[in-house]
Amino acid sequence: MALRIPLDGLELARVRFAVSPAYETVFALAALHRPGVHAVHLPWTRWARPRVPAGPGVDLLLDLAANDRFKPAFLLPAPDVRLPALSDELRRIKSVSTARVREELSTLQVDTPRTRRLAEQPRDGLRAAADALEACYEALIAPHWTRMRRVLEADIAYRAGLLAQGGIEGLFAGLHDEVRFLDGVLHVHPRRPPYDKKPVRLNGNGLILCPSVFCWPRVTASVRPVAAGTLRYPARGVATLWERPEPVSDALAALVGRTRAEILTTLAQPATTTDLAIRLGVTAGAISQHLGVLRGAGLVSTSRDGRTALHLRTDRAEALLA
Repeated sequence: MALRIPLDGLELARVRFAVSPAYETVFALAALHRPGVHAVHLPWTRWARPRVPAGPGVDLLLDLAANDRFKPAFLLPAPDVRLPALSDELRRIKSVSTARVREELSTLQVDTPRTRRLAEQPRDGLRAAADALEACYEALIAPHWTRMRRVLEADIAYRAGLLAQGGIEGLFAGLHDEVRFLDGVLHVHPRRPPYDKKPVRLNGNGLILCPSVFCWPRVTASVRPVAAGTLRYPARGVATLWERPEPVSDALAALVGRTRAEILTTLAQPATTTDLAIRLGVTAGAISQHLGVLRGAGLVSTSRDGRTALHLRTDRAEALLA
């Protein structure tokens, strides 16, 4: 369904960027439900499927994420800061009004025993859904979050450059082929008539542009925002997230060992120990041991970004690889 989002002077002044761990988790579950639609994530899907937590709360989330046309807005709070903590998003989910939960469930038209219980007891159901969302994030998203966040933040930096160079029109022109900005109105899915009869009203709250990993290949927008509106679009470089590193040469593997050679090849960009373990299919403990050897040889440097340790190959390693 095509949407129209009028953007006047006040709305344009309040356009900003943000990302959402809760949104990524919900749409990751949707990618598991319909992997063919989200084909770029098939390597992640194969990794994640056996790791999905069990429990009635997770089953409820899967019911809600399975609707291909709409997702429940009460699980997708508009970010109030550029990078909200998942705990803050979960607290907002738990505080959604019971009337809003029931209204959105009727719009979704998802009818399972679990969604019926959610409609009957929204407060208990929201707590169960939020707890399940946290469990799914920890199992399926957190191991990749550092790398995902770098892709999302790189997209924001790129879009900010477009905004500085070409203004709002330049920003929206390259956002997605399902987004058009014409005469002060943002058109979303313009090639999917009919238009929603009522335009999306932002009521002075502004629009949040949210680059996303798991919404690929589509864009999504809040239809009836209760505060700021959101437009989620695929971040640039999503396809690179699940790529395996390039094969290493036999000569380098013979010199330093194949796993260490793969680590050096992968560390063209900063990565955490967990990133390396997932990409190379090696335990984190083994990666740590290899990193210690490479660091001692002056081939890897390690720095801290908050509580996260990031590894990068050194100039000596670059010379070795060359």
